[in-house]
Amino acid sequence: MLYYNVRYAFAKGAEVVFSVSDTVIDTKSYYHLIIDGKTTGMVGMLYPLHDAYHSYTDKQTNLPVMAIRNVHEQSYRDYKVDKFDRTSRTDSTIVTRENGETVVLPKNVYDLVALGYALRVQLSQTKFTQNSIFFFPTYFNAEYFPFGVRYVGEEVVRTDFGKVRCHKFIPRIQKGDIFKENDAVTLWFSTDENHLPIRIEFKLFLGSMVCELKNFRKLVSPFNVIH
Repeated sequence: MLYYNVRYAFAKGAEVVFSVSDTVIDTKSYYHLIIDGKTTGMVGMLYPLHDAYHSYTDKQTNLPVMAIRNVHEQSYRDYKVDKFDRTSRTDSTIVTRENGETVVLPKNVYDLVALGYALRVQLSQTKFTQNSIFFFPTYFNAEYFPFGVRYVGEEVVRTDFGKVRCHKFIPRIQKGDIFKENDAVTLWFSTDENHLPIRIEFKLFLGSMVCELKNFRKLVSPFNVIH
């Protein structure tokens, strides 16, 4: 279980928890991934937000079989369920939405939560070369897009735990009303066997926002810190 603080400029504005557990669906065991975030303090009083994103993934492929988006932002509510049928067709995946609509997508399509976990797993299995670019077919919030990521290389990041050597990635995102540029998001994953997301930085039109790891529980391997 991973715990994060989110700050905008110098003010803490939210907390995020990422957890992984085992669950059973139709007698088969899956991973249940959850990202749960809520605003806190003065920000929480001015803009109450509590969003939860769930992904149920196959333990062998790390591909999702179901994804849930449960959003509470002030008076706004949004609840979406996507079910991924990967057996009916050999060349593609059929996603059925909560309203019964279906969409045909590439066979190895991810949701964003499953993608984050799959990237950590891939770090254990693949040696990335500097400035290499790779793509993940992704379906999120009723939208399909090829999620491109560029591997920048290794970098030492200062944290509350000490200095941590990290893999640095820059996703290719859509420049628009929120993000300042196409390379406006940067991800740092620890180079140890846990491959923890250490920091995520967002460059916005109105400043920057940073999500930083603050605590963790039940790691599978020792957490390496440079002293």
